[in-house]
Amino acid sequence: MAHHLVIQLARFGDTIQTKRLLLSLAATPGDTVHLAVDPSLAAFARRIYPFAVVHEVRAHATNLAAAEAFSRNRSVFAALAEIPFSSVYTLNFSGMALALAGLFDPDSVRGYSCRNGQAFRSRWLRMGFRWMGNRRMAPMNLVDFWAYLHPDPVAPSAVNPAARAGGGGKIAVVASGREARRSLPPEVLAPLVEAAFVAHGGPEIVILGSNAERVFARKLSRLFRPAVLQKVDDACGRTSLSDLPDILAGCDRVLTPDTGIMHLAAHMGVPVQAFFLSSAWCFETGPYGDGHTVFQATRSCAPCVETRPCPHAVACLSPFASPALHRAVQGKEPETWPEELARFRTHCDAFGCDYIPDAGTLPELTKRAALRSLLAEYCGIFEAGAAASRFAETVFHETDWMLPPVDESGRAGILPQGE
Repeated sequence: MAHHLVIQLARFGDTIQTKRLLLSLAATPGDTVHLAVDPSLAAFARRIYPFAVVHEVRAHATNLAAAEAFSRNRSVFAALAEIPFSSVYTLNFSGMALALAGLFDPDSVRGYSCRNGQAFRSRWLRMGFRWMGNRRMAPMNLVDFWAYLHPDPVAPSAVNPAARAGGGGKIAVVASGREARRSLPPEVLAPLVEAAFVAHGGPEIVILGSNAERVFARKLSRLFRPAVLQKVDDACGRTSLSDLPDILAGCDRVLTPDTGIMHLAAHMGVPVQAFFLSSAWCFETGPYGDGHTVFQATRSCAPCVETRPCPHAVACLSPFASPALHRAVQGKEPETWPEELARFRTHCDAFGCDYIPDAGTLPELTKRAALRSLLAEYCGIFEAGAAASRFAETVFHETDWMLPPVDESGRAGILPQGE
């Protein structure tokens, strides 16, 4: 029996996006999967990954000095160091994650590792940073990127159920994300919620969010027509992470920006209608699984960097206020599609979850498809076409095979990408 450790010390959504990797590790009978998360996510992780042994590593206590944070983790570090892990997957570049990874033989660590006191990225991560230089052509979802650290990940179709209304009838509206600029403001979101309300026959609406979104939710509710408002349940600040699966189970649709709740809905197979703009890019972090819909702002400056000021007054927001989009959310095709907006449907093929356009345009789509096929061939999934060869220098460097780094073997041919 082998033991495997996944170090995932990021946020709520990242914990869910680790699913394909965790399922891949759990696929070998008798093996035990361990997952290290922040204590704030431990109960939630145990619920959605009942097959995993969850370890609590304090990582989000930003008010603590580094020495105090490490001191509080001393006992869990000691316990983990006693387990003979066959493989360790470090998914985050942080001091705490690297300190934990540093407890183990570097040759067993994939992702980020610590060698001779220095942070090190495995080949697969280095390749990823190369193609991230052009995010508009991002060839794979983060779920799949982490999964391919494993030499034989489970099939994409086995990760999340296909989107299907469960019959509960409700619409869930996610009030906001952690970054305000990549979320629709109340005055833009309200007409879209009302359009979905009409499309689904006037169901109950539950607004989801933390205490921080309560003001947002109140502003949103004040914009609804009386017939809609009387069906609204504002649950912001009244639910815990552990409550969310039960609430989403009663929903037939989730309207959301790029949020952890969106990923949880996809995890459960609840149909998602997502609105992506600013720094949110569906090819990177869109909902995973068959049957979801993403409305993606495609302005030439997208995706941007959230922390930098927008010199265009968030112009990518404009298409979401279009009556044509309201009509599309109602389930009716508009006569003309809004400019700088595309609609994507999610679909799982043998390589991963892809985003298929069925309205609007994105000039980079053909090139992105070629780059994606090149990576699929590298991973041994299917053969790339001739058009993909032009991107070889984008992905591969001569040092990848001429001078293998110390964490990789010298075997001939294509090496397992996780090494």
